[in-house]
Order: sequence, then C-alpha cells, then structure tokens
Amino acid sequence: MNWVGFVRLMKSIYDKGVPDIEWIEKQGLLAVKIGQTFALRIDFLDEETCTHLSRLYSHNSNIPSETVEELIDMYTQEGWRENFEYIEKMPIASASVGQVHRARLRSGEEVVVKLIKSDFTKNFKKDVDSLKKFLKTAIFLYPKLDKVADPLGILKNIEKYTLDELNLINEIEHGEILKGIRDSNVERYDLSKLKFPKIYRELSNENILVSQFIRGETFDHLLQQKKLDYDNLLELFHIHGFYVFNIGTFHGDIHPGNIILSGEDLYFIDTGAMSSVGEKIQTGLLKFMENLSYYNYEECAKNLNEMAEVEINGKKFDAYREKFLKLYEDFEGKTVSQVSLTRKMMETIKLGVNSGMVFEKGMYPIIKSLMYLDGMVIKCNPTAVLMEDMRRFLGELKK
Repeated sequence: MNWVGFVRLMKSIYDKGVPDIEWIEKQGLLAVKIGQTFALRIDFLDEETCTHLSRLYSHNSNIPSETVEELIDMYTQEGWRENFEYIEKMPIASASVGQVHRARLRSGEEVVVKLIKSDFTKNFKKDVDSLKKFLKTAIFLYPKLDKVADPLGILKNIEKYTLDELNLINEIEHGEILKGIRDSNVERYDLSKLKFPKIYRELSNENILVSQFIRGETFDHLLQQKKLDYDNLLELFHIHGFYVFNIGTFHGDIHPGNIILSGEDLYFIDTGAMSSVGEKIQTGLLKFMENLSYYNYEECAKNLNEMAEVEINGKKFDAYREKFLKLYEDFEGKTVSQVSLTRKMMETIKLGVNSGMVFEKGMYPIIKSLMYLDGMVIKCNPTAVLMEDMRRFLGELKK
C-alpha cells in the first residue's frame, strides 16, 4: 500500500456510507491494521462506521485446507504431527495474521493450534516505510498534525505490535511476563479471576503455537449475542487497570476477541502485543481518573498538566483550565451512550496539546485500551455511568 492507497483508504473511512471491508483486506496487512485502529476512533467517527470497521477483527478469509497442511509441514520438523490424535482442518477462528484450529494431543489434552497464515513481514515493512515517508512530508507541511494526532506515533505502534504478532514466540514470552506479574502480586491485589492458557512450548515456534483449549466464549461473541454480564466487564477494568496504573506493563491488544470468559474466570489470549508506559503517565492518569470519577474537575485539570513532560503555568494554565471546565460541564452523571469516555479523553489530550503541553509518546496504547473498553461498555450496558462504577477499583489501585 503506497501513499495513494493510504489516501484512498482514508477517503473510504471518512466518506458517507460504510467502508468496503473486502477492499481494505485486499490492500494488505497494513491497511487492515489501520482499519482496525480506526474502528476504535469513536471520538471522531460515527458509531456505524466504527462498528462496521470492527469486522476487520474477525472478517478474514480462511486458508484453504490444503494450504494449511502445507504450512504445518513447512513450519514443523518431521515427526511433529505424531504428537496429535487429530488437527481439525476447518479453523475455529481467523484473524489478520493467523488462524486457530482445534486439536487433541495423543495424551488426551484438548488444544488449539495457531499458525501464521503467510510471510507478511517483507510486504508489511515495505508498506510501513512508504507510509512513514508520506507522513513525514505531511507533518513538515503541517507541523500541528504531529502534536494533535501523532500519526507517526500511531503508525510506529501499529508496526511494533503487528511485527510482534508475526512472531508467535512473542506471544509466549509476553504471556509469561503478564502471568509472572499476576503471580508476584497476588498478596497486594485480587487477580484471582485472571487466567492464562497453558502453552506447549516444545511444540511451538515463531510460526506455530500450541496452547490449551479454553471452554468458554470470547467477549466479542458474548457482546454480539447481548449475553455479556456487565459485572464481568467491570472485572476486566479491574484487572487491566492494575496492569496499566500500578505496573505500567499491560496486554497491548485488549480487544473483546482476546478475552475469553470461562465460568467466572477471564482468560487473556493473543498476548503477542504488550505495551508499557512511563511512571509519570501511569500515576498521573490514575489520579486524573479517580478525580474524574468524583467529578473533581479542578484537580483533573491539574492532574493532566502534571502528566505532561512539558507542563504549562501562569496565564497559559489559567486559559487552559477555563476551557477544561467548559469541556466537562456536560459530563457529570451521564451514561456512556450519552457521553463517550473515549471521545472526552481524546478531546482532553487535544486541549492539553493545543494549550502547550507535551505528552509522552506512550500515551497511545493507554488511549487504545480505553477505546476498546469504552466500546465494550456501550455495547454491553449503554445506560451505565461508567466513571461512577469505576470508583471502587480506582480507590483500590491508588492504595
């Protein structure tokens, strides 16, 4: 995808009517990843467009059965298949870079086999490099674009987590890191409902991954069926909030297809993308969110400034503070369907930047998480007053 393709992609997203999902998929992996990112941008796209673009998380063509067999033979050593009673030819899930098949080991254990669809890496890197050059030219001509939208930062984030996804060893190692964080913090925070599938590392490599089959439903499927209990979604906030605000290392792709509800347990899967954020942002944002949950806007305005790498003061701060209070005058007591938390957060960051603040580039992964979580709440419980429901979790995290 060159810059012409990128411009056409943007036009298809912003034009009236819904984007052509099949056309986007034909433009290659980068186009799909950009489309997936815009599926979260409920801060400036209408809900119908975002919902339609979210199909890119699951609307992916399956590999023909014969090709699956060829890929398995190419990815594994002789004798690898002898570990299995069977591997189903039809996938149970398919995403942009890989697909998943049910299987059973000769030991009787139910597992899933995930395999990378093809060698995307070379073309993906070429497309990213081409788009970077185009964006650098656009920023040179319009410098404010970098401060307000940070397109290069978003592209670099897409590049990093996609390349991480293309090597399944990262999914194994990142899962072990997140599991280790959970295990080392059991005495200070209740993470008992968080689980990770068992990984069969001896049967896995960068292109193929064998893991425990989890009996349950993804949040994505439950949301589509309107069967996701709001309390389970709040529990996800509870768990993910600990990783974001207390640790600063967290699941970098927390979309509803990557969370499985099994009984009362929440399983994190597809941990190929892992994100981190600096201490100034993680602690400052926690203070901001807690004050926001109690509608203490004066403190929120201060918290946002304290989060910035370059703060403002004097008359600049006074002018910003007045605009901040105006921005949140319609927020108190409003449901997620009335006022989007994501939209407010994006407008807040934009206000800070336009007022002279400079933020750490690591902000985007957190905003991305908020977009996922906010979008889930809108589908699950549109009458929820989310910030009030989060008060007890934010209080725990602060302690």
